[in-house]
Amino acid sequence: MIKFFRKIRYDLMEKNKTGQYFKYAFGEIVLVMIGILLALQVNTWNENKKSNTKFNKLLVNVFNDLKVDLEIAQSRIDFYKYKDSLANDIINGKLSVSDYKNNPRRNSMIFGYWGFRVSNMGYNALMQNTENIPSEYEQLIVDLNRQYIVTAERMQSQLTVFASIVKSARTRYALNFPWYSQNDSASNEKRWQHLANNPIYKNEAQLYKRYGVMNFSKFVVDFYNQGLPLFLTLKAIINDTNPLPSFFPKNADGFDSVKSDYLGTYLFPGEDELIVNELNGYLYIYQNDIPRSILFMISKDKFKSNRFGLTLSFIRDESNKVIGWSDGTDTVKKIDVND
Repeated sequence: MIKFFRKIRYDLMEKNKTGQYFKYAFGEIVLVMIGILLALQVNTWNENKKSNTKFNKLLVNVFNDLKVDLEIAQSRIDFYKYKDSLANDIINGKLSVSDYKNNPRRNSMIFGYWGFRVSNMGYNALMQNTENIPSEYEQLIVDLNRQYIVTAERMQSQLTVFASIVKSARTRYALNFPWYSQNDSASNEKRWQHLANNPIYKNEAQLYKRYGVMNFSKFVVDFYNQGLPLFLTLKAIINDTNPLPSFFPKNADGFDSVKSDYLGTYLFPGEDELIVNELNGYLYIYQNDIPRSILFMISKDKFKSNRFGLTLSFIRDESNKVIGWSDGTDTVKKIDVND
């Protein structure tokens, strides 16, 4: 090709066609510049494709870690719901010697806990490759930082305090109550009498409830509730087509036929705007661009909020349009009712 262009230049010079030569030379320069620009464009496209591929792989790892974390969080939430109920029974003096005797699980109320350390390897790898994060995912990174830095670290901090209280109780009982480590009938009888009748044990159950259920478990619930909409967002980005895992409550029948009725912007008392959007078959509430709650349909116009445990009853006007909702205390008005 180079020899071909060179021959054209020589022919023009030999025939003394200077004007045509300069026109040709200019055209050749333009062609070269276009070629360079195309090469740069192709190179940029290839680099962007590589970057997006790497970013997607990093997100897949974050998604898989979050899935495991949410499954664990759900199990911890269920565990501490049981502990909370048991603590209330102890504090209110509802358990007798026979109750402890017939259900050995009750005997270990203040001596056991279930920790939770998040799987953050995928998140850490993503943060070490921030140059591969496209600008349109800035909000996603904000949400991930909130999940794995703010909430996870607070949860770990509360767990450290809670674990020390439980370990202290184990040590105290081991040093002061010989029956604590024994399993013979006489020791068991002393154990049940202590658990059922000792007023100090009620205080210890109260302490366990405060630091375990009210503090540590609260942040587990926060991690779970924040993680649900985040999980749906990641699922959509990486085009995951697998069914939603079991830790997602199911919507009632008929959800798909009415879900669009609830989409839109709502005005909460105090002038806070709440946006109800839909993603992967679920409604969720955003406040200040932050996912606050997933709504699970119980029946038409009735939804359960996973974050606050409230039942929201949506309100319709005479023309059957949704105009707001009520949680039994506050009424939230929809400000963009569809025609």
